[in-house]
Amino acid sequence: MQALFNRLADDGFIRNDEKFKKLCNRGGHALWELKSFQLRFLGAFGRNRRFLVALGLKKKSNAHKSRDFERAARILSEHLSRCEGGA
Repeated sequence: MQALFNRLADDGFIRNDEKFKKLCNRGGHALWELKSFQLRFLGAFGRNRRFLVALGLKKKSNAHKSRDFERAARILSEHLSRCEGGA
């Protein structure tokens, strides 16, 4: 997983769709998944093309539950409102 984060930091994108892909739009955020085996990180790109990790999961199936998307979107919204508020 560390190698994927390093590649994302160096290149700004990972071309392998099995490792990094856009999942959906929720709560005004385009949610992306960074995946390595059973480890999944849901997040979105913020300012300056930084990838903000909102939710980490250990999954055995390929399908995500709707509540995972909702939770990730809520966490991103809360984080961005705090940053914009000066906190």
